[in-house]
Amino acid sequence: MKKRTPVFSFLILFLLSFIMLPSIAQAVSLPSPTKEFYVSDGAGILDKRTKDMVISVNYAYQKQKEKPQIVLATVKSFDGLSKEDYANQLFNKWKIGSKNDNNGILILMSTKEREIRIEVGYGLEGAVTDGTSGEILDHNLSYLKDDDFNQGLANIFSEVALKVNKEYEYQDKTIFKNYTDEMEAAQSNSGGSGLDTKGIVGIVIAVIVLSIFFGGKGGNGRNRGRGGGGGFGPFIGGGFGGGSSGGSSGGGFSGFGGGGSSGGGGAGRGF
Repeated sequence: MKKRTPVFSFLILFLLSFIMLPSIAQAVSLPSPTKEFYVSDGAGILDKRTKDMVISVNYAYQKQKEKPQIVLATVKSFDGLSKEDYANQLFNKWKIGSKNDNNGILILMSTKEREIRIEVGYGLEGAVTDGTSGEILDHNLSYLKDDDFNQGLANIFSEVALKVNKEYEYQDKTIFKNYTDEMEAAQSNSGGSGLDTKGIVGIVIAVIVLSIFFGGKGGNGRNRGRGGGGGFGPFIGGGFGGGSSGGSSGGGFSGFGGGGSSGGGGAGRGF
């Protein structure tokens, strides 16, 4: 029996290696990030404006203290992996989000499997919950079912960005500079995510009218609601980071993830 023990152990290891090899091979086949990092269109379905918007929004994020990252990626196939496994592995390979805050989000779609997944880092699981991720996908499944992939993904990205903006109290108009059409479409589609812009303006006007009508001393504290710590100043000038997102000249961008890891949260859908 003593002589057979090493042989038996070898056979066990040999069999385990065959079990492990497929997953190892699949992990190796994962794509590398593009030089733009924030957008990777392996399936070739995104137009230039959508790609530019994704990059612009993320450049605006890199000017903020928290530096969240939202990556939009398309692939032709998940190569035998489930959408959950593929998204988790890709997220961790690219290290999306900052290392300290783990505040990255990956939006991943495959055209072959016709499946999509929103994968969320630990630090944003409270802002973009599993339920919220599912709702965002459900808002836009009709586009994906009709093969209008570009519009559907642009909407999904924008709705996710609105949730991130709300979490960190970023002004939507600052983050979506030059892409207000996409911002407003996402606000309308999400059924109220635009409260910090149009909704708050309406509330402020109502408060002012009521204050004048009743002769009260007014809504000093009311204007500091959900639009960010500095009241409405960013709408008038300066914003959070100021200036233009400036294309590839965005300061400090290295072209790589910030060292974040996936929390395993999010949601997926087939279409």
